[in-house]
Amino acid sequence: MCELLGMCFNKEVNPSISFRGFRQRGKYNADGWGIAFYPDESALVYKEPVMATQSRLSEFLRDYDGLKSKIFIGHVRLASVGKYRYKNTHPFQRELNGKDFVFAHNGTLRNFEEKLKLGRFRKIGDTDSEHAFCYLLGLIEEKGINFEHKDDFDFLAKILRQINDLGSFNCIFSDGRHLFCYHDKDGRNGLTMLKRTPPYGPIRLRDEDWEINLAEEKDPTQHGYIIATKPLTNENWERFKPGELKVFKEYRDEIEIIVI
Repeated sequence: MCELLGMCFNKEVNPSISFRGFRQRGKYNADGWGIAFYPDESALVYKEPVMATQSRLSEFLRDYDGLKSKIFIGHVRLASVGKYRYKNTHPFQRELNGKDFVFAHNGTLRNFEEKLKLGRFRKIGDTDSEHAFCYLLGLIEEKGINFEHKDDFDFLAKILRQINDLGSFNCIFSDGRHLFCYHDKDGRNGLTMLKRTPPYGPIRLRDEDWEINLAEEKDPTQHGYIIATKPLTNENWERFKPGELKVFKEYRDEIEIIVI
């Protein structure tokens, strides 16, 4: 089962702690890994079709202090549709209306080429995930969605649930301003959320014998949300409801959440 990671904070943060725990999930999802973030309005994506824990690049990024952003999206892949190739490794990236969108998916869709007809946006690889991403962007462009009104988010939720009718579908994507997180309507594969706010204290990773005192690592003015397929730490994670879309956005040093 592929696994997802998302982060949205009020200030630029380094993802080393969450990425450290998430990277270990690559042992069970050995067909690729990737991480996307926004150093400015443009997105930067690092990914490889190799096991995350065997990648020197992912090891470097785990320890690299210069990796900072308000928004991150990560993925470790267990291939179900599409060959073991770079072109099929998540996250995927496309430009629309001057914004860089990045997208990662967990699940498997059926009859997607027949049911989800593509327009201007075309896939490069073979996956159902990239196909769904291109389909989604095409509808966002066609309807003139700019994510400024509640109707825009209602429309997005409707399209995600329509895609979900074709199989299992959890996804996390971003336009650099919003972090969109959707959980499968039947609750398949899971999706959880952690609100991380001060005062900070010690935490322990679930997939590695590693503990750290966040009070010594975190700026006390930083706060935000971490989203993952399964909890990464011993903190109090909250499950998404089946079919739920949550949209996270930094606004005036706070994180707003829209729930659809």
